[in-house]
Amino acid sequence: MGNAETKKKQQLKADSQQSEPSSRGKTLSYTKKILLLHKSNDEQLKVVRNFRDALTTAAHGSIRVANVVNIADGEDDSLISLPWLEELNNVLLICLTSEAIAQLEEIVRDNRLADENGLLHGKVFSISFGESLASEWPPKGLQRGSLDARDFHFGFSEVAKLKPQDFERSEKMNALVAAIKGTQ
Repeated sequence: MGNAETKKKQQLKADSQQSEPSSRGKTLSYTKKILLLHKSNDEQLKVVRNFRDALTTAAHGSIRVANVVNIADGEDDSLISLPWLEELNNVLLICLTSEAIAQLEEIVRDNRLADENGLLHGKVFSISFGESLASEWPPKGLQRGSLDARDFHFGFSEVAKLKPQDFERSEKMNALVAAIKGTQ
């Protein structure tokens, strides 16, 4: 009789363990989905990929780059839209270069990622790897839509030679990850 009772207790324990919700689904529902928008030639594309890899590594699974759109190749930017951006956990990350600002501004305006007063949506972030583009972004007529940090300048001197580890060691990466994770 003792064996039957022990087996029953073991079965009840196994059943309760199976019925608990997995934490994996919970984690995934909080993962930020990034659309990375950039304008890159072949050389710059390697740096953007290294940044993407470093961002996902630094975020430890809490950020996933869902789409990468290179407007230099004429890639379809229809993925970028206000309804998409307003979905829970979606974030637009714009990789700035001085030669791309005019085209990026047009995309922001055409896709209504700034309101009628020119305030950028709070989930629009910008990054620059080399020189600071603070004097060029946001462009005239657009303003930051949040008082929180949304523009990140890494300040690397030799951008073409950057590896994922360079980004991972940067304090700016930690600040960027924290800012993205803090969006609603």
